[in-house]
Amino acid sequence: MKSFVIILVLSLGIGSCNGLKMDQLLNKESPYKQYLHALENSDLKEFAVVQEWKKQGMEVNEDSLIIGLPYSELSYFDPKYPVSKFWRYPVLEGQEVSIEVKTFTDSISSFFLDVFDGNTISGDEDKLRSLWHSASDGTIKYSVENDGIHVLRIQPELFRGGIVELKINYQGSLAFPLPEKSTKNIASFWGDPREGNRRKHEGIDVFAPRGTPVLAASDGRIRRVGDNRLGGKIIWLNSGKGHSQYYAHLDSQLVGFGQKVLQGDTIGWVGNTGNAITTFPHLHFGIYKSGYGATDPLPFVIEKPDMVSLDLNDTTRIKENGIITATRANIRNFPNAQSGKIGTFPINTIFSIEGKTKNWYRIKLPDGKMGFIFENLIAVSNEPLGTMVIHSDHQIKPSWMADRVLGGKGLLGEAQIYGYFKDHALIQTKSGIRGWRLPD
Repeated sequence: MKSFVIILVLSLGIGSCNGLKMDQLLNKESPYKQYLHALENSDLKEFAVVQEWKKQGMEVNEDSLIIGLPYSELSYFDPKYPVSKFWRYPVLEGQEVSIEVKTFTDSISSFFLDVFDGNTISGDEDKLRSLWHSASDGTIKYSVENDGIHVLRIQPELFRGGIVELKINYQGSLAFPLPEKSTKNIASFWGDPREGNRRKHEGIDVFAPRGTPVLAASDGRIRRVGDNRLGGKIIWLNSGKGHSQYYAHLDSQLVGFGQKVLQGDTIGWVGNTGNAITTFPHLHFGIYKSGYGATDPLPFVIEKPDMVSLDLNDTTRIKENGIITATRANIRNFPNAQSGKIGTFPINTIFSIEGKTKNWYRIKLPDGKMGFIFENLIAVSNEPLGTMVIHSDHQIKPSWMADRVLGGKGLLGEAQIYGYFKDHALIQTKSGIRGWRLPD
């Protein structure tokens, strides 16, 4: 009854926090920070559950796992506990990243989505460099300005949770500059050797018949139309976003200096002018970043890859702890058998199941390390593996990483064993106390 009253009081308080959040919608803070400030300015700020919610939102530095894109996952957030989850992923300049989160709860607004610069992760919310956040529709879409690692945080409001379907994908932020062509038609890539390796290729070459229309890859204004020794007939297009597009070896140009164009407008025709006179007609397409020079154009024009499909009915295990059922099993960095290993672990190793992506589970070991394990190597840890007798000289920790031990007569006697990790046994006493028994 006492716990019910506490939850009721907190729920009523948080309802008032939601009202404060609505009053703050006109400022530039993210919904997460609005909610956090509402908690900190309420009578609930000293409650342990509120402090734990705040702590959870800053623990991005605890997760070293980096996923590859595209990525999709089914995950579960237990409403009974304050929790946040983080996904790190690599990005390349010129990509457009799209994040979509679908929840099977009453409202997407009970979940906060924030993207951070992975280079600023410090465990201090005020020092994290927030890049993007979702307003209330569970989606984020943004263009990448610099190569790096980005971090997605998903955190529900207090006492909210449920099953979440996450999709993170990417595509080029520009259109492909030739009709009915794609990156599959690129014959020469960024960095390929030129002139006996005296210089490197600063663009991509796409072969196409002479006279094929060359299309503006974005809206912009023509910065230059000219002719030079290497590029022959060329066009420079300024997108107004810190980059210029370079089109070379044209047979002819159809635009003039200062002209405004829209994405998809024909600005010239494919040819082989300049130093391409001895090759088949093709378009050389380059990207130049203001103040930095040429950059790889491939991420700017790459097509959106296919996503791994998920079975929305396959969510039973992601609410549970799991144990390894094979004699030994590898836990890997990525959800494929060719990726590197976090480690190899014996039968009955226990862990928490964080999510499911196709045939792999994303898991967290008791020491906080994350990884992926193949679905056929695990089982749900509901039934005890056996029993042991706890004596007064045995040491029991409340969690595997705790720096203190439990005490009291309630620990003594027969206890059930639910799994192992590095010679520690996860046990539950007859009085219902769970903990880790340290090895003798």
